[in-house]
Parts: sequence; C-alpha cells; structure tokens
Amino acid sequence: MVIRGVPQRADFPADAEFHIKEFDVPLLRIPGQGWFNWFGGRPRPYDVQGLKPGNSWPAQSFEEWAALVKDSL
Repeated sequence: MVIRGVPQRADFPADAEFHIKEFDVPLLRIPGQGWFNWFGGRPRPYDVQGLKPGNSWPAQSFEEWAALVKDSL
C-alpha cells in the first residue's frame, strides 16, 4: 500500500476490516495481508499482540474510521 493521507473506501479490498484501538488509532485488517496502523495517514504493519480484550473494536463505518485517520494528520 502506498496510499497517504485520508484514503477512500475504494482503495481497499471488499473484505478489508476497519477497527479502532483505544478511541483514536485507526487499524486495518486485510485478510491474507495482515494488520496495519493508519495513524498519521500512512499504513504501517501492526503487531496484533498489542490488541487486548476491550482495547479495540470494529469501526461502526468506514467514515468513522477515515475520520480518525484525518484527525491523526
């Protein structure tokens, strides 16, 4: 992925999953490719060992997730 800034939904595969960690970290899971941290507007591999019960959850919508990316810029 070479997308920078606030991505569009069409930039991701249909099976991409958008998650939020600790209220302000936008995480992305792409099956078969792994997890990515989008804080700061660019994807970086994310080690899922940082996820613990209760510190992350699925975003309610892509728009909610994208707003966190925008706020992190």
